[in-house]
Formats: sequence, C-alpha cells, structure tokens
Amino acid sequence: MTIFFSAMYGLLIGSFLTVVVDRVPRGASIVQPGSACGNCGLRLGPLDLVPVFSWLALRGKCRQCHTGIGIEPLVLEVSTSSLFGLMAWHFGWSWRLPAYCVLVAGLVALTWIDLKTKRLPREITYTTAALGAPLLCVAALVERNPQRIWMMLLGAAIALALMGLIYVLSKGGMGDGDVRLAPLLGGYLGFLNPGLAPIGLFFGFLTGAAVGVAMMAGHRGTRRTAVPFGPFLALGTILAIFFGQRYIDLIMVR
Repeated sequence: MTIFFSAMYGLLIGSFLTVVVDRVPRGASIVQPGSACGNCGLRLGPLDLVPVFSWLALRGKCRQCHTGIGIEPLVLEVSTSSLFGLMAWHFGWSWRLPAYCVLVAGLVALTWIDLKTKRLPREITYTTAALGAPLLCVAALVERNPQRIWMMLLGAAIALALMGLIYVLSKGGMGDGDVRLAPLLGGYLGFLNPGLAPIGLFFGFLTGAAVGVAMMAGHRGTRRTAVPFGPFLALGTILAIFFGQRYIDLIMVR
C-alpha cells in the first residue's frame, strides 16, 4: 500500500511540476495566476487538472479550443509517480521516504528544464535542498542514527569538491548550475554512505559519455555539441541510490 499511495501522491506532485517547469525558467510565480490554456486563455478547472486521466480523456487537447497541449504533463506526471513508487519500494514506509521523494521531484523538474533550456534554475536546486535536508535530519534522529547528518554533510562536501575541480579543469565546458546541484546530490547519497557521492558522479559521467558516443555514432552531434549534463547527474544519483552500494561492495571484495 505504501508503494500505491506514494505513486498516487507522485501523480499530484507531477501535475504541480508542470507549472514549475513552465514558470520558473520565465521568472513567473508558480502560485498566481491559475493554470490556463496558453492559446485561448481558458482557466482550467478541477476536472481539467486530474493527473493523467484528464490528459487522456481530452486526448492532449484544450477542452475549449482543442489546441494540443503537448505531452509534457503526461511525461512529468508518470515519471514522478514512477519514481515515488520506486522510492517507496526501496525505502518502505520510513522517514527517509518523504526526503527522497522531495529529491526525485526536484530532479524531475531540473531534468526537464535542463533538456529544454540548458539551465538548472538555482531556485529549484535550493528549494529541494531546503526541504530535503531537514527531512533527512529528522530521519537520522528518528532512526537514532545522528551520525548520518555528518555523513550527509561529508557527501555534500565530496561532491562539491569533485564537481568544483571538474568545473575548473573543463574551462567553461561545464555550467555552474551543475556545480550548485552537486552538493544536493552528494548530501542525499552521503546520508546513505559518503562513498556513494563519487559513485553517483561516476554513474552520471558514464551515462553522459554513453549518450554522447551514441549521438556521434548516429551523426546527431559532434564532440563540440552541447549536451545538458544535469539529467545525467540526476540519473547517476538515482542509479547510485539503488545500485551504488553493490558497486562499492564489489570494489571492496576485489
């Protein structure tokens, strides 16, 4: 039931993220005005905002002018719901669960924006950290494992140091938004194990390199083609949460 309710809650958060990814890059308020059709201005009512089902019922079109609203709402809602469900499956019902749901919600929004605009808005990064860090601290105290707070801080420091070094060495090849994102990711991974912080970055660089090679092989890019790195950092972090400890154990055995 925890997985089911987490997934349902993820649908609601995903619906809210459609507003976030549209307005934050433009510097607009995410509270006012209410959601409306970008073509005819129709204010969306409760039935128009039911996650997934309203999009399917209306076939991805405005109820009044029938203009296509794109697949963005469906992708954001389904991906957020799926990640919430995965976090519930991985952590079960615990104080860690809301903290990591905050993380994946922030990562979904940042990934979408970075893919569209090649930007990682600091407002989302900082808000995710401001919401997530206290939840992680509460989880550590409830679990009677306060050393995880220091582990979190150590993971954040490791990730920031590594990404800062890479930023300097890249000489402009990497954006400062990636550096701001690093301590957030490192903190979440460090809470589990500080050794996961570099593993998450490694997974991110590995997947990014794989996609870059695939693009060049498919003649869809060159070595100078700018590829947003935020989505790969997000993916590397998710992979590290689920598989990073196994990777560390494998290295230690060898």
